Amino acid sequence: MSQYIDFAVLWKVLLAGLLGGAGLVAVYALGLAALAAGRVYDTSDRGSGTSAARAAGTVVAVACFGLVLAGALLGLYVMLTK
Repeated sequence: MSQYIDFAVLWKVLLAGLLGGAGLVAVYALGLAALAAGRVYDTSDRGSGTSAARAAGTVVAVACFGLVLAGALLGLYVMLTK
């Protein structure tokens, strides 16, 4: 234990930074992947499975983007209220 550095608090800050920083980026990337996976182009005559896949991908993407927006707004709120 150093008299200048509190390592217990440093680990908490590091963990919060990783979850808030890299975690939100990962959720955003998941949203982009879901949005791209939802764009299924069926060249057959039936095309029956495309609408369900498109709707599910869009729902997952919107949920991920909403979570990222909520995380960013929470971060701004915490920074601006202190």
